[in-house]
Amino acid sequence: MDWIFLAIITLLAATIQSATGFGFGLIAVPVFLLILDSSDAIQMVMMIILCMSIVDWVKLRGQSSFNILLWLNVGMLIGFPFGLVIFKTVELPILKLIIAVVILLFSLHNLIRLFKGSLHTETPAENIHNWKTAVTGYLSGLMTTCLAMPGPVVMLYLVHLSLDKTIIRATILTFFIFAYGGALLLQSLMVGVSVTTWTSGLSLVPVALMGVFAGHYLADKINQKLFKEIVLVILILTALVMLLQL
Repeated sequence: MDWIFLAIITLLAATIQSATGFGFGLIAVPVFLLILDSSDAIQMVMMIILCMSIVDWVKLRGQSSFNILLWLNVGMLIGFPFGLVIFKTVELPILKLIIAVVILLFSLHNLIRLFKGSLHTETPAENIHNWKTAVTGYLSGLMTTCLAMPGPVVMLYLVHLSLDKTIIRATILTFFIFAYGGALLLQSLMVGVSVTTWTSGLSLVPVALMGVFAGHYLADKINQKLFKEIVLVILILTALVMLLQL
C-alpha cells in the first residue's frame, strides 16, 4: 500500500518537474518522509530525480546557459560537504523548519512582485554576476546533500533573470544531473545506501518517466507568465506542507 501512495506522488511530482523544471523534491521529499519515516526517503528521491533529469536533458540539451551552469556547479561542489555534515548531525524537524521558512518568505516576496507586474526589473542575462551564481550554487549544493532539494534556491534565482522559460528549464534540469549525481555518490560513500533503498527507489523510476512525458506535453501549453506563477505557487504550498508536518 505504501508503494502505491509513493507511486501516485511520484507521478504527480514528476509531471510538475518536467513541465516547470523543478518541483519533484519539494513535493516528494515531505510526503516520502511522512510515509517512510526515514532519511532513506531522501536517498530515494535523489535516485528518481537523477534518472528523470537525464531523460529530460536528452530533449533540452544545448538550450541551457553554459556560464550559469558553470558557476552553479562551482558553488555546488563547495556546498556539498557542508550539506552532508548537516544531514548527519542536525535533527530533521529543525532542518525542515528552516528550509520551509526560507522558501516561504522568498516565494511570497516574488509572488507579490509578480502580481504587481514588477518583473520588468529583472536582471538582464548579460549583467549576471558570477559570484551571485556561485553563492546560489553553494546553497543549492548544501540543500542537495542534506534534503535532496537543490531546486528552490536555484529557481528563485533564475526567475529573477531575463531568461526564457525553456532556457530556465534546460539549465536547472542539466544542473540536476550534476547535483543529484554528485550527492548520491557522496551519500553512497560517506553515509551508505542500503540495497532496500536502491530497489525501492529504482522501482519508482518507470512511474516517474511517465510523469516526464506528461510534463513535456504540458510545458508546451504554459506561457511565460503562467510558468512563473506555477513555480511560485508550488514553492509556497510545499513550504506550508513542510510546516504543517512539524
